[in-house]
Amino acid sequence: MDSKKRKRLEAAGWTFGNAEDFLGMSPEEASYLEVKLTLAREVEAQRKKAGLSQSDLAAKLKTRQPNIARLEKAQQNVTIDALFKTLLVLGLSPRKIAAVL
Repeated sequence: MDSKKRKRLEAAGWTFGNAEDFLGMSPEEASYLEVKLTLAREVEAQRKKAGLSQSDLAAKLKTRQPNIARLEKAQQNVTIDALFKTLLVLGLSPRKIAAVL
């Protein structure tokens, strides 16, 4: 956003911040969420790189396709453990997973 537009919006009473401010997150909560989102994005990227559909990946993990969709979106009920396991199934080593972070 250009500074002129921002000044006009601020003059009209708008405030600017980030998601952490809006959600009232602590720095630790924000960092945890960022790790989770980074891993979820990597799951999707690696799945696509491997030429797998969500259904194909689900079959490898003995789960269903909607669970893979939730995993890739890092929905609230998705754990970091599940993201790590999925990346390992996709062939990433622990060292490569660490490099993603």
